[in-house]
Amino acid sequence: MKPDSPTRPRIEKAKGIPSRVSLIWLLPMAALLFAAWMLWQAYTDRGPLVTIILDSAGGVTAGETRILSNDVSVGIVESVRLAEDLRSVIVEARMNPNVAPYIDTDTQFWVVNARINTTEISGLGTLLSGVYIEVDWDDSPGTREDEFVALTEPPLTPRGTPGMRITLDAEEAGYIYVGSPVFHRQIEVGRVERRRLSPDGLKVLFDVFVEAPFHRFVYEETRFFGVSGVEANINADGATVRVESMAALFTGGVAFETDPEAATGEPLLRNNSTFRLYDSRGAARESLFESEGDDRFRYMAEFEGSIKGLRRGAPIEYNGIRVGQVVAINVEAPESPSERTRVFGVLQFQPRRLGLGDIDKDGMDELLQNFIDMGVRVQLASGNLLTGALIVKLVERPEAPPASIDLAAEPYALLPTTASNVEAVTADVETLVKNLAALPLDSLVSSATDLLRNAGNLVGSDDVARLPGQISASLESIAATANQVEAATSDLPRMMQALTSAAENADEVLEGLSPDSEIYVELSATARELRDAARSIARFAEVLEDNPNALITGR
Repeated sequence: MKPDSPTRPRIEKAKGIPSRVSLIWLLPMAALLFAAWMLWQAYTDRGPLVTIILDSAGGVTAGETRILSNDVSVGIVESVRLAEDLRSVIVEARMNPNVAPYIDTDTQFWVVNARINTTEISGLGTLLSGVYIEVDWDDSPGTREDEFVALTEPPLTPRGTPGMRITLDAEEAGYIYVGSPVFHRQIEVGRVERRRLSPDGLKVLFDVFVEAPFHRFVYEETRFFGVSGVEANINADGATVRVESMAALFTGGVAFETDPEAATGEPLLRNNSTFRLYDSRGAARESLFESEGDDRFRYMAEFEGSIKGLRRGAPIEYNGIRVGQVVAINVEAPESPSERTRVFGVLQFQPRRLGLGDIDKDGMDELLQNFIDMGVRVQLASGNLLTGALIVKLVERPEAPPASIDLAAEPYALLPTTASNVEAVTADVETLVKNLAALPLDSLVSSATDLLRNAGNLVGSDDVARLPGQISASLESIAATANQVEAATSDLPRMMQALTSAAENADEVLEGLSPDSEIYVELSATARELRDAARSIARFAEVLEDNPNALITGR
């Protein structure tokens, strides 16, 4: 028996991972795949890239300048380059993905930097922190937009501010600028956001924002007017000065008010309504008497003679109250040499000034006919002697012949007129001028000149110069005399007593003498004189006691 042969080893090829590939390589491959996935995830999750077109870079730097909304960073500038036209700057900014749904056609961008002008001081913080780009959007997602043109100036009113936007139109821009305040009863309630020309170039349009809750005070009948800060007025009641605010003093402003009687409807409460901007508060209040239907109350009046000085807009007055205005002056040329040129004024009455609210054309015709039946006539009158301006008056002429409104006249009904007072006023003025011219003005001026010259010579003469010293010396003499009089007055009682005693002694001596003797006669006369002297001194003392100035004045 043969021994068993040795067993051959059998080698089999392993299945699965090749023998040349080591498991150690799996770790870097997994890391590579994870990094690729992270890069793809970061690429797909990154925010949108938007393009912002600026007039100039103005401190915007790639990789540094941030995009802010409400002081929160929502993006960063990635690149800054010139546009192909070399006139503008293209900024590419990467926005955060969480704000991507709100970047639509309503999104606005603008550069924030230090700004100092007549209406605002803002952005001073950028002097330290650097320039940034502000973004503003609404709160509703919209269609994605990738390219924007930045605003040249930041919007004055943040988006979403409650209130109302309206448009004002004026003949000229005047002193109202972007940022000028809007006032209601001297309280700032809004601002002017924009001013521009109308499409036809005939008016200036102002976009105004009125904040809530003040927009509830704007009605269809509200009147807007410009304010310049200081408004002065001089009338029969005196002079008044009104200051709207210090802000309006430097930047101008707009104010509005509503007549309580005119505001019969509900507040406007809608955007994009248009109002007229009046030059002043007075013009705005005057406009309350105007309406779209005023042309129904237009009439004509034919004037004779010259109407030089009558202008469009001249007032129509009745008893000193304005009841309308002249809206046009028409001339009707003669058709033949024998005819004369006729001049008509178109008069537009304003029923509200007559206390009439709702009145139709027939009612107005009836009212005017009643006036005419009472003798009221249309008269061309002088309004201002200095300027020569003319006005139209409704005057009462009871002696005027009967008349009526010519309703058949074209294009408006014709009112009866009376003679103008312009000729009479002109004649009076001419007479006054003639009287003034007849005055001897030359001689009067010459006499006045001589009088002033003589007065000047008198004042400057040596005698007048010495007069104060002479007056002073006279006063001193009077004072000395007064002292002497006072001293003499104190001796008057003793003098009276001495005279009385002498008279009594003389009487005693007379008793021992014969009445027929010569010494008796002389001594008797002496006694009478002593008594008269005593009485005179007594009366003199009484006068001095009652009037101490008698010695100076003589009475």
